[in-house]
Amino acid sequence: MKKQHLYKVNIEHLKNADGSVPEDSSLAFEFSSHDELFTIIEKLKARTDIGPAKAAPLTLGIKLFGGLMLANKNDDLFVSLFPHFSAFMKKIKQKTH
Repeated sequence: MKKQHLYKVNIEHLKNADGSVPEDSSLAFEFSSHDELFTIIEKLKARTDIGPAKAAPLTLGIKLFGGLMLANKNDDLFVSLFPHFSAFMKKIKQKTH
């Protein structure tokens, strides 16, 4: 197995839709990736179609969802989505390199 980078994600619920402040709503979890995410984020920040504000959320979303999908690619939930996700990833990588 390829060496993995270990990451920790922290999510805090800062404000409700009505403007009120939630009581201590947070979540933290760890995940691993063969990619060094900060390098990917920096590359995406430089792209005009993504930019600095979208680079980190996009990278994190793709890595979390993609990892889950790859681990379960034969699951009925993901089978029909897999070819589209694969094409999307090829397009992202093509413009990044």
